Amino acid sequence: MNKQNAVSVEPTKAYKHCPKCAGVFEHKGGNWLKCTDCGYSYFVNAAPAVGVFIIDDKKRVLLAKRKIEPKKGTWQTPGGYMQPGETFEETIQREAEEELGVKIAVGKYVGSMPETYDYGGVALPFICAFFTAAITSGEIKSADDVAEACYFSLDEIEEVDMTYPALPALIKRAVGLQA
Repeated sequence: MNKQNAVSVEPTKAYKHCPKCAGVFEHKGGNWLKCTDCGYSYFVNAAPAVGVFIIDDKKRVLLAKRKIEPKKGTWQTPGGYMQPGETFEETIQREAEEELGVKIAVGKYVGSMPETYDYGGVALPFICAFFTAAITSGEIKSADDVAEACYFSLDEIEEVDMTYPALPALIKRAVGLQA
């Protein structure tokens, strides 16, 4: 089956076994799974992630083209999932360095977006918080899971194949905050 045409399932249907005893999960409703053997409750919650809008002096925003599936070849902001113990700011700084080879200063909070990330046939929920930032050192070089990085004007954003539908509105808000 083509990876891009694969159907993802909800985690409450995909997660079958308890991480505590390997017993069978029963879906109790909403995001709640309960082990039929030991009674352990597991709640499928959105994973925290962050994205960053790096805006240049021409009011263009830097976007990164995905190098890997899912949604390979689409454009999104640099960013990613938070690691345990990280703050939003630390995650954005780490991701900017990993993906672009630059150091950044985190600016203003822009907004958030709930979405799913299709991984291994499971639609994993996440919530992404977005911030503006400025490059403080380094030169942009695509690395990690980024195929290329380019600046786009607000007019060009409308024509870009975005990874997530909510991004254009957030980009416009971010550019407005930088005005």
